[in-house]
Amino acid sequence: MEKVRSLTLGTKLVLVAGPLLLVSLFLTWQTAHIDYGPAGVAKVPQDGLDMWGLLVGVATIGAVTLVGLRRTTDVQMSEGVPWEGLVLGLAATAFGLAALKNATEAYSTVASYGFVIIAGLQAVGAYLDWAAQRRENRAAAPRGAERRVSSAA
Repeated sequence: MEKVRSLTLGTKLVLVAGPLLLVSLFLTWQTAHIDYGPAGVAKVPQDGLDMWGLLVGVATIGAVTLVGLRRTTDVQMSEGVPWEGLVLGLAATAFGLAALKNATEAYSTVASYGFVIIAGLQAVGAYLDWAAQRRENRAAAPRGAERRVSSAA
């Protein structure tokens, strides 16, 4: 319980919103309307597991796995890799693909807009961790290490 309390808000958002987004892919994202002519129109619910949904799922699994490994375990990961930036890229990709999926598919359900919001919360969490890491890196850098732009005129 103490380990959960010590996690940052961004990490908590990613670790909660990510699995919720994965579960949402099995729920109804759109309703297909099939016209049978004189027999009527059938409304068939469609889940989120199409090409776009699978890409959303892969990006989400990657983001949640990296955050889980970095923040909740004692696994030694390379310090030379910008992990927070990678997580931010994956979470932003998942959000962008979820929004694109919802915008381009006909007959999107009201719930699918909520699923896009969940993807956005995951991306916000990843951004919060990324921004905190950048602030830490800037505070740790020596004052003379900053890049300076000189005038060529």
